[in-house]
Amino acid sequence: MSNTRHAPPGSPSRQERYASSFESGLLANLVAKRCAEIDPPSDRAALWFVQWLSWQRNGLHNLAAELLRSAPLKEWRAVETAMSFGKPDLSAALCHDLNRLCLDPAFGLADVWEAVDDYRAKWIRERPAIAPTIVTRRMAEALEYAKDTRCLTLIDGPARTGKTFAAKDWCERSAGLARYVQVPCTNDDRAFFSAIASALGLSCSRNYKAAEIRDRIEETLASGDLLLVLDEAHYLWPQNWQRFAMPARVNWVMTALVNRGVPVALVTTPQFYNAQKQVERNTGWTSEQFIGRIGHVERLPQRLDKSDLFTVAKALLPEGDVATWKALAAYADLSKKHLASIEAIVKRAHWLARQDDRQAATSGDVKRAMKESVIPSDEALAQSLATPAKASRRTFAMPPRGFGEGIADTRRDSGFEDFTSRGEIAPGLVTK
Repeated sequence: MSNTRHAPPGSPSRQERYASSFESGLLANLVAKRCAEIDPPSDRAALWFVQWLSWQRNGLHNLAAELLRSAPLKEWRAVETAMSFGKPDLSAALCHDLNRLCLDPAFGLADVWEAVDDYRAKWIRERPAIAPTIVTRRMAEALEYAKDTRCLTLIDGPARTGKTFAAKDWCERSAGLARYVQVPCTNDDRAFFSAIASALGLSCSRNYKAAEIRDRIEETLASGDLLLVLDEAHYLWPQNWQRFAMPARVNWVMTALVNRGVPVALVTTPQFYNAQKQVERNTGWTSEQFIGRIGHVERLPQRLDKSDLFTVAKALLPEGDVATWKALAAYADLSKKHLASIEAIVKRAHWLARQDDRQAATSGDVKRAMKESVIPSDEALAQSLATPAKASRRTFAMPPRGFGEGIADTRRDSGFEDFTSRGEIAPGLVTK
């Protein structure tokens, strides 16, 4: 990789080592520096939209083609830029202008700026809507609240109800203002910060240490423009059995993000609270500060009703009929996989249709998928869970000494109240 010594004088590339990273996309920490000089903050959305698209395959080229085709751009400016760089291609010239628009404070191009802002609004309006369920509606409301108030929001609900799908769709629909991150289950800091860096659009080269990546993340999020959505948030707690392993990830979220007004949303399952209690028992760490920083708790329903399941079935299998959608909803209502069973059946039905050289799945494919694959699979799983094999003595490694103290009685905690037993997270926080 080249370094900034080869960048021309005055180039924004001199702000960052390894400027060749721009070949993959615009670096978020440099765009954040540009946005810091723009007021009001609402005008920054267009720049974050361009930066977000730049990390997608042919994102900037597709954006430039759309702008040239539909937006009222002054083509003479694009032609002038193209001629100065020896590039007669208007799309390539406009991509260069978009890069400078996001990085160079001295570069002013009002017509491009307005065109990008208008196209972003159009892109959001024309994005296909997902199947509306109670989970998608409440997830959207909670994430919108976290973004607008810049607070820490905790969204918890059981598995297989569509939390992840709803969170990803809402982040996509934000057009760059919300970034989805799936927290890795490892313990090392570099994997954690690299996952966030990838979502933001930051270089996480092997030449960078975890602390360097962390600094760039904090620099990018400091303005509060972007909402960070951390899915599988129970992995924020330590994932090993070290007795004195403090929750470094949780502490970083509190001190480096929430305390500085960065909006953060944690999407998790009830496993989050069990891990929190275990850390308190093992380390003596107390959660008063963490609880005090939670601005809103959104508790999602345990299961979807049949009307929501019917809506999901209709969205996943649009070529089906009412009877097929009702059958899928009825099966999902009884299955332990719940919402995931509909997806499994539809995928299998589509696969069976392709085997017969057909594009659309029929009700016969759905019945065959349920009878030959999904139902036997669910029954086998249920039997395995119902009759677990008895482990022989010394089959598993012994936990560290003192690790299991107090686990049998989860309510016997030192200085920590069992909030989940009352259906709430902390005193004074109203949950839905």
